[in-house]
Amino acid sequence: MRLSAALLAVSLCAAPALAQEATYLVRGQSLPERHVVDGYVQTVASVGAHEVRVRVVTNMDPIGSTGTVAPHDGGAAAWVPQGFHLPGSLAAQLDRGESAWRRATAILRWTMDVVKLDINDPEPQDAVSVLSRRCARCSGLANAAVALLRADGFEARTVSGVLVGQGTAVAHRWLECRLPNAGWVPSDPTLGLWTVTPMHLAFAAPVVQIPRIRVVSSSGDGLAAVPKVDGLLERQNVGADLICRAVGARHGAQVRAELRGPTGQVRRTWLRPVGTFHNLRPGRWELIIREGREIIERRILSLQRGSTQSLAVRLQHGPEAG
Repeated sequence: MRLSAALLAVSLCAAPALAQEATYLVRGQSLPERHVVDGYVQTVASVGAHEVRVRVVTNMDPIGSTGTVAPHDGGAAAWVPQGFHLPGSLAAQLDRGESAWRRATAILRWTMDVVKLDINDPEPQDAVSVLSRRCARCSGLANAAVALLRADGFEARTVSGVLVGQGTAVAHRWLECRLPNAGWVPSDPTLGLWTVTPMHLAFAAPVVQIPRIRVVSSSGDGLAAVPKVDGLLERQNVGADLICRAVGARHGAQVRAELRGPTGQVRRTWLRPVGTFHNLRPGRWELIIREGREIIERRILSLQRGSTQSLAVRLQHGPEAG
C-alpha cells in the first residue's frame, strides 16, 4: 500500500512537561507521609522499623484552574492573624474580576518581591512580624504568603518537610493554595510561583530532627523546563489545545497523532476522524502521524501558550490501496 500525506492549515500548539521523580530511603523517628496535590504526588511504603521508601513525582503541566475567588466559609481555612489585612500596595494590584489563579499569583509574587529571604533570620517567623520587617526564613515567607492569601478569601496552608540537596537535607516549609477546578496547588516561595520539586519531602508536622535520608534515584528537579515570567520561575495555568483532523481516511483506518517532547514526553490521540490534545504546555515538539504502524508524516512544531489550534492530515491512497 502506498500512502502520502500533506499537512494543511498548520498552526501552533503546545505539549506538556515531563514528570520528574526521585526515590528515597528515610529512617528516623519522624517520617514523611503520603501527600497528593496537583503536580505533586508523594507515596510512602514501610521497609522496616522506623524506615520507609518514599517516591516523589512532580510535573509542571499547566494547572488548569478556572473561575474567580469564592469567599471562604469560615473555620480553620479562613483564619488570619487578628487585625490582619492586605497591605495597600498589594490590594491596589488586585482586581475582583480577575481569575483566581491570576489573583493568587499576584499575591505570591508580591510576597516574594517584598520579603527578603534570609536563612539565618533569628526573628519571629509569624506573618505579622515578617511583613513588618520584610525579612524571613523559608517558614516565615510561607507563613506570610498563606496569611495574605487567606485574607483575600483563599483557602491556603503551609506544608512542613525537608528539602534534599546534594549530600544535605534541611528542614523546610512551603505552601499550598486551593484554586477552583484545580484543587490544592503547591508553591515554594523560595523557588518561584507554583513550583515544587521531587526534592521536597512532606511531613505531617514541622521537622525538628532531620532523619537519615538516602537518595535511591533522582531525575533532577525539573526547574530548567519552567519558564521565567518577570524574572521568576512560574508554572503556567493555561496551555494550548491542538485539534487534529484526518481528511480522506479509508473506512476503519487506524490513524493516530503523537506528540513527542525534547525530554521524551509522549502524548497520543486517535483521529476518528478528529482527535484533540487539551491544555498542553508551550515548547518545541515533534508531531508524528501514523496509520497502523506506519509513520506517514513527521513535523516539528514550535508551540505557543493559550491558543486553540487546528491541523489537517490529508491521506491520499494510491491504486494499490484497493
